[in-house]
Amino acid sequence: MATLKAEKIKKYFGQRKVLSNVNLQLENGELYVLFGPNGSGKTTFTLIISSLLKPTEGLVTFENKDIYKQDASYRKKVGLLTHSTFLYENLTGFENLKFYGALYGILDIKRRIDELSLLFEIETRMNESVRNFSRGMKQRLSIIRTLIHNPEVILMDEPYTGLDEIGVQILEGQLSNYRKSGKVIFMTTHNLLRGYGIATRIGILSRGRILFESDKKKIERNELNEIYRRLIRNETF
Repeated sequence: MATLKAEKIKKYFGQRKVLSNVNLQLENGELYVLFGPNGSGKTTFTLIISSLLKPTEGLVTFENKDIYKQDASYRKKVGLLTHSTFLYENLTGFENLKFYGALYGILDIKRRIDELSLLFEIETRMNESVRNFSRGMKQRLSIIRTLIHNPEVILMDEPYTGLDEIGVQILEGQLSNYRKSGKVIFMTTHNLLRGYGIATRIGILSRGRILFESDKKKIERNELNEIYRRLIRNETF
């Protein structure tokens, strides 16, 4: 049974259509990667299934319940990474995570912060002001913020942004562990090589429509590259 399900999602901003009849099912223990160029609607769709943005038409359910009617309880189960880090520049890394941990009611927050900061190899920087962090360090801290409450649903929009090779390897290792533990994981990227490597299921979004979808085991990476180029080219010209 699908844990997170989006049905016939449409989204308009004024007269501009951003999403058109998008349907998607996300299962427990699955890592779904949605590919697409900039402006394809990936961020908008991610925000909709997080419940931070409502669709113009359509329904999103989690465990067969409308996510917009269980707003607060659903959001506590979701870890969301977007283009914005949601970090407070004037606070230290530790203070940022302590703040978010308190929002989720985490009791032993120091232990959790120590655990994740060590995993993401930023434990020596946690008492520094975030304004002094590099873009990659902020991304690592924001990923920890996303995972701090051990969410049931992990939604990541372009998570590779700003990460160096070590950061990418750490992220992918942790996402693989979360998938094996039965989490629902959804991420967007325009990086076909990285996304294909970690996915269990893939989709291609262009101009607000999912044009292709497949289990990864049914398609080779070179074949995916060719399909992606062909579909995006046909949509562009």
